[in-house]
Amino acid sequence: MNSIIGRAYKNGRVSLVKILLICILVVSIVYLVYMTGGTKKVYVHLLYIPIILTSLFWGAYVGLLSGVICGILIGPFMPLDVSNGTMQDSINWISRLLIFSLIGFITGYMIDRINKLNMERQERDLKSPFYNLPNAQQLLHDIEDRINSRENFKLFSIKLTNLSEIEKYVDNKLVFDIVNNLAKRLMHCCGRKAIYSYEKDELIVLACENCMEDYEYKIKKVLDYYFAFPISMNGYKIRVSLKVGVYVYQGQESSPIEIYNKARIAYEQGEAKESGVYYYDFNLESKRREIHNITGALLESIENNELFVVYQPKIDIVNNKISGVEALVRWNRNGNEPIGPNTFIPIAEEIGFLNKISKFVIDNATSHMKMWNSKGMNVKCSINASVNELLDDNYTSWAKDIIANKSLKQSDFEIEITERAIASNDKRLFEKMNLLKEYGYQISVDDFGTGYNSLKSISQIPFDKLKIDKYFIDRINQTVIEELVKHFIEYAHTFGKIVIAEGVETEDQLNILKRLNCDEVQGYYFSKPLLPEELEEFYKKFK
Repeated sequence: MNSIIGRAYKNGRVSLVKILLICILVVSIVYLVYMTGGTKKVYVHLLYIPIILTSLFWGAYVGLLSGVICGILIGPFMPLDVSNGTMQDSINWISRLLIFSLIGFITGYMIDRINKLNMERQERDLKSPFYNLPNAQQLLHDIEDRINSRENFKLFSIKLTNLSEIEKYVDNKLVFDIVNNLAKRLMHCCGRKAIYSYEKDELIVLACENCMEDYEYKIKKVLDYYFAFPISMNGYKIRVSLKVGVYVYQGQESSPIEIYNKARIAYEQGEAKESGVYYYDFNLESKRREIHNITGALLESIENNELFVVYQPKIDIVNNKISGVEALVRWNRNGNEPIGPNTFIPIAEEIGFLNKISKFVIDNATSHMKMWNSKGMNVKCSINASVNELLDDNYTSWAKDIIANKSLKQSDFEIEITERAIASNDKRLFEKMNLLKEYGYQISVDDFGTGYNSLKSISQIPFDKLKIDKYFIDRINQTVIEELVKHFIEYAHTFGKIVIAEGVETEDQLNILKRLNCDEVQGYYFSKPLLPEELEEFYKKFK
């Protein structure tokens, strides 16, 4: 309210200044015309200045009035020649009055027309191309007004995450009806001026301080309608997935775009297709910023010699010998900042860099194996692979070439793939796994028990070894978990498969696994992942 009064007061002062300016100009020019000898001199044309300014300030009709007044002031009462006392002919001053009036009206009309076209263009610029709603540019203006007025507010960013699938596979016109329907429901709660559209699949609500709690309750009520049930529209029953990000502004030092981005950052929490309302968390933004920072550095990690390979021994607990090693990639960013594989491997897969990392690992592993063989160390090596890599014929081709160039056998290598990765029972993947087995590779199912197959479809997966996930080994002293692990082992042995327990850290865990007839183990009880030279020492001592 104070800001509105302030703006009105400011506008009133500006108008008064304009009026005084025009009056001073008219009086000064009329006086100049008289003092220079009358209307016979060119100075009379200076009156076009206040006439045009009047048209500019107040439009066509006020410009017309200004022309009439100026025409009268230098009309019948202004001599043609002051020194001789000669007055103007009526036709002369009447013609000038009409010209002044016409100039004032036409100038004002043209300026009004230009202003109207500019306003229409600005309205188009501030309106969403998809819906009859203001866009993000208008939102940023309104946020800035709230900041300048020192108001607290909440910003809701509503993302319809499955709209593109509905557009592609159901009906491309349906998406507009869905968003328009949601926008109308929100307008009913918050008013048209509070709803904005950024992209086709995103709405934004700007909630003022005085009605914040009421807004939030009403907005959540509308969203619950979309969360809970499929909506019926245009003959379809559609489930709409919504992610809502909420940012609370309470006078922090922020620009409008920063506030808007924080609301959008908030809805990035949770699963990609999972509906929910999420509040902005600074830690999430820091994590995202770090991921982008990591992404840039990761692309240069191989050239900068920051990646290296370590090997965790696998122990055959039946024959008490080293049965092999698992090759694990590690990253030491800038030479002194270790980044865990759980952080950089998903990023590498997302940006298409995993293929280069895999080449790096296989190249290093084969070189180390060739060196170990020359020293009499008979060590087999397992390497992790993603589904996309296994389905890529180039992957198996260059892996085969690297192994052949190092004079090694494919039977010395074991390819590990997680159970979750093969949960879809992809026929192409099973065919590729069978093909790899024909080449001589062994196949290992990693993280077993955490996916969706478990015992149900184990007989359908072409594999040689089963790795029981660390989750079960950590809890193996619990009777229920021990029984479950026992069934895993017995069932795998029924099909002639080898069972490996990963994450073994205590002697009690090892003794239980021996009692359950587990074949192999790996974990910190025997050794952490080792550098190549450390593995040589471990091999000698263990033997």
